[in-house]
Parts: sequence; C-alpha cells; structure tokens
Amino acid sequence: MQIDRHCDIKKDLKKLKRFSAPLESLEAWERLFNLKGLKETPAIDECPGFSSAKIYKARVVPLKESVGKSKGYRLIFQILDNDIYKILIFSRHGIYKTEQELLQMIKNRLEY
Repeated sequence: MQIDRHCDIKKDLKKLKRFSAPLESLEAWERLFNLKGLKETPAIDECPGFSSAKIYKARVVPLKESVGKSKGYRLIFQILDNDIYKILIFSRHGIYKTEQELLQMIKNRLEY
C-alpha cells in the first residue's frame, strides 16, 4: 500500500500550528491505515458529490490532546488505484468555515 500526500498538505499543517501535534497525528493515522486498510480502519466514510473520483473522508484522533475523534482532524483522501491512496486535505473543523468551503478545497486540489 502506498500513501502519498498532496503538495498542499504542508500548507494545511501550517494552519494547524496552534494545535499540539498535527503532523504526528497524521503519521499515526497513516500507520494505522497501512495496517488495517480501507475497510477496517475506523471512522472512514465515502465523501458524496464526486461521481468518478473515489473520495473518502476520515476522522483522525489528535495525539497529545484530551479530545476525541469528533473534535479531531479531518482527512480527505482519494483512491488512485487498488493500493495507491493520495491524501488531499488534512484540516480541523473551524479552519474551514463551511462544508461548502471544504468541498471547494477538494475540487481545487483534484483540479475539477
């Protein structure tokens, strides 16, 4: 299994600098996803509104913080091939103002 990150993930991490460990949280989720795969990793749902692209959203538990998944990070990724995944967005609710803004970010990064 191969997991790539979109080049804008660095910008996403800069926006999250006020939180204690966003990069470590992302890396921990990637390790879990590598072990469990798409079907067994918890808190992954298909992202509606993308007809041909296989886009999924996931919740990532923040490390070094005493909050649960619902207050954690949001991860949007795309299945490029059977074992190739690309992380498109890594953010937190509140960084983007509305779900519409998040969908627009996804479309921009997919170059729709």
